[in-house]
Amino acid sequence: MSIRVLFSFVKKEIKQIFRTKEMLILMFGAPLLQLLVLGFTVTNEVKHIKLFIEDRDNTELSRAMCEGFKHTDRFDLVQQQRGESSTIMIQNWEAQLVVIVPQGFGRELRQNRKPDVQFITDGLDGNSAAVSLGYAQGIVARFIQSMLQESRQKYPFTALSSMPSQVIVSQRMWYNEDLNSAQYMVPGIIVILITIISMMMSAMSLVKEKEIGTLEQLMVTPASKIELLLGKLIPYWVIAMFEISAVTFAAHFIFRIHFTGSVAEMALAAGLYLMTTLGIGIFISTITDTQQQAMFFSWFMMIFMILLSGLFVPVQNMPYLIKKLTLLNPMSFMLAITREVIIKGTPLRYMFREVAALTLYGFVTFFLGVTRFHKTTK
Repeated sequence: MSIRVLFSFVKKEIKQIFRTKEMLILMFGAPLLQLLVLGFTVTNEVKHIKLFIEDRDNTELSRAMCEGFKHTDRFDLVQQQRGESSTIMIQNWEAQLVVIVPQGFGRELRQNRKPDVQFITDGLDGNSAAVSLGYAQGIVARFIQSMLQESRQKYPFTALSSMPSQVIVSQRMWYNEDLNSAQYMVPGIIVILITIISMMMSAMSLVKEKEIGTLEQLMVTPASKIELLLGKLIPYWVIAMFEISAVTFAAHFIFRIHFTGSVAEMALAAGLYLMTTLGIGIFISTITDTQQQAMFFSWFMMIFMILLSGLFVPVQNMPYLIKKLTLLNPMSFMLAITREVIIKGTPLRYMFREVAALTLYGFVTFFLGVTRFHKTTK
């Protein structure tokens, strides 16, 4: 392999990339815009839940507990119309969650009888219903905990202070204390962006040469096919690595996501992953004849890769057969590594399974793509 010939192909490809304004916007402007849009819109958080509280006890303790629902943006308190029941309010979309405090709540709580608080929720949106129930239960648990601690300090000999200490639960969130969904979603968005840049752009670049008839001219040059492919792909590999740095830097300042792991280990994992996406890009270029077809096939594969990556639904929650299919998806391994390295600072030696899978997929996919390119261009 001639370094001079390879450098000339790389130089030609870089000039061709920067000659097209649309390509520059797509590669550099679009990822930052997508990071902003997806980072703020794609979230697992649930806010402004329509809440109705039916306080049948109306005592000092019950009112104090209900106050906890008013000082958070998780819930928006709604008023009950005359003659309406809580069931009708949920049925008419006037409330998504109803909290019913039974009569005798304060008395039973003081007598250590552990009264029940009823939650009625609209289960049409299962995710929002489960999250809202968790929020409500957390507010009630914090109220009881604070009430017990205060009672033990002021009235150490009352029945209330003698309630079992097991009801006091101490909670602490590691790595994401504020439960900010951006900490979970943005690393996944970074993986999606570098996948688009490397896979789609490499496929469209090779198909463009085929479409305008210059690929045949390049084939008759003294350069070997591997030099031609490397000359076409190296610029996109470098651009994708630059995109990772730029988007991660932007995520730090926009979403306050701190890179806690090793930059070198992250670059190693990204390099292995890019071998896979570039290999897929080569394969797509061999089965398509136009840039529109290449874009269609790239998006077709991207949909399945994203859905099976664990970005929106954890892999552990998927059905058994679907969970096995995720083993064929390199994005799922790269996503796991990105979250672990960026958020937790986990060294790669503790993720041998993911690194080994990326290495295997990288070399196999790139080899198959290059082999397929050779056969289709003879």
